[in-house]
Formats: sequence, structure tokens, C-alpha cells
Amino acid sequence: MERFTVVTREDEMSLSLGKKIVDQLTLQNKIFDNENPEIVISVGGDGTMLHALHQRMHQIESVHFVGIHTGTLGFFTDYEEKEVDQLLEDLVTGHPLTEEVQLLEVRRYNGDRFESLYAINEARVENIIKTQRIEVLINDEYLETFRGNGLCVSTQIGSTAYNRSLRGAVLLPSIRAMQLTEVAGIHHKLSRSLSTSLVIPESHVIRFESKSYNDSILCFDHLHVRLDGVDAIEFRLCKKAARFARYRPTSFIKRLNNLY
Repeated sequence: MERFTVVTREDEMSLSLGKKIVDQLTLQNKIFDNENPEIVISVGGDGTMLHALHQRMHQIESVHFVGIHTGTLGFFTDYEEKEVDQLLEDLVTGHPLTEEVQLLEVRRYNGDRFESLYAINEARVENIIKTQRIEVLINDEYLETFRGNGLCVSTQIGSTAYNRSLRGAVLLPSIRAMQLTEVAGIHHKLSRSLSTSLVIPESHVIRFESKSYNDSILCFDHLHVRLDGVDAIEFRLCKKAARFARYRPTSFIKRLNNLY
């Protein structure tokens, strides 16, 4: 891959490493191309990688990503700050494997019209002002009426992120599925919902319906939009995928072990 760009966390160490990467790769006749790169190098933590992925969502299927860790969480990254020279060598001479991570498509409906948004980790509906009521359907079949702060739908790789803090299950990469998890559900004899996480096959569609989403927000990874005027929200795993360049593949179990 000849054309590259760099996305850095806004701290002194990350900015310095980012400059070093640009300078050294340019000396090796690699081409800095911020408009049409073949590979995006993320310098920071998982938040920086998520920023880089969403920044390139319009060309997500033609770009590879690799990360060096200078942040607080590095689940997406393969190199530590002290290994920058190894990263540079791999970028110049290496032949990476490609790991594809399936994206979550989120559709916001207003009548029959909808807008699609995409997430790598998760998307969730939250209302911190008042109790949010949501009718949950799976493949158009009624599951439950939820009452509480909100609901989270995560991908396989996102099962290790916000979903994990909600006490959802961690899914191994061979399990191509979504996971539905409650955010501060209300449970008493007049308000019942599943209360535990539900793993849903990749071929299924999750639909949230509500009489009012006013004051609610839809969070997708590190981004969010308001839901005023929205009638329903659908979640499905789609054909779009983020592509990670794995110059030295690390097992999912090892990545998971490094989380705690």
C-alpha cells in the first residue's frame, strides 16, 4: 500500500509520533494522501481509531486501517508507542492480512422514509430526561415493551465496549450476531422486560417503535443525533465492513485479556 494518511490523538506524544510516521514513510517513497489513501494509520487509543473509521465511512470499503496505541484503550490497535519503528518497517516491507469487521446499519424512520447511519461498536437509544418507552420487535414479531433510560444494540466487536459495561456478554469473532442490552431498565409488576442481554443472529432485524422519541438521542459509537420526530429505528448487520491491516495478527483472546 503506497498511499497513506495519519489520524492522531491531540496530545503531545501522539502528535510527535504522527509526525515521525509521516516523515519516515515519505523518506521511504510512500505517498501522503489525505484524500484517497490506501491505508489510514491511527495514533492514539480506540477513540482515535473510531474517529478515523467514521471520518472514512464514505470510502470504508476501499481503505485499510492500522493503529498504534498511545491512549487509554487499545483494543483496535496492534502496536504500542515503543514499537513505532516496527510499525514503520511493517508498513514499508510487510504484507498484512485483512481482517473485516462487519458494520451495524441503523435506520431512522420518519414515515416510510429513512436515513442510514453506521456503527462499528454499537448504537443505542437513550433518554436521560424522562422514562423512554420502546416497543421492541424482532423480524416484525413483538418481543417486549421496554421502559427505562434506553436500549443498546452492539456488534460482535462492540460486545467488548459499552455493551460490556452494561453486563452484556462478550461474543467471539466466530459468532456473527447483534446483541440487545438494556440501559437502566425499570422492572416491577407493571413494567416487565427481558432485563438480560439477548444475542440475535446476523440475518435478523431489530426494530424499536415509540409514540414519542422527543428528548431522546441516538448514540452510534462516539457520535450522536437527536430523535425528535422519528417514528421507528431499525438495526441490522450490513454488507459494509471496516478492513484492518494485520501485519502481525493478534488473537481475540489475547486482545480480550489485555482489556483488564
